[in-house]
Amino acid sequence: MARWLVVCACLFGAVSFGYRELTRAPDAKTLGGLCDSTYECRIGTRCVEVDGVMRGQCSTSCNSTVSCANAFGSTAFCLGADLCARACQTSSDCLPGTECNDYSWCERVDVE
Repeated sequence: MARWLVVCACLFGAVSFGYRELTRAPDAKTLGGLCDSTYECRIGTRCVEVDGVMRGQCSTSCNSTVSCANAFGSTAFCLGADLCARACQTSSDCLPGTECNDYSWCERVDVE
């Protein structure tokens, strides 16, 4: 009997945590959107925190610019840190809360 309780508890936990990963906020953000958790990003992206590269933006891993462009359109490319980013020429090409940096991708604006 105790085995079944453990199995049921594990199954319930796995389903609960898995469901949270599959659900996203109704206003989930696309590539480059500001986030504090993956829940705020569209399915297929996650909230990225990589020191010195990207902080609090929705992104995904990549191995080429082609993979980013296929997933997000021609305004996306793969950074050297293997993360997709939104390309820009000026800050007007970027989403709110981000600006075009010296490397031509939209980076979160520091608000400290």
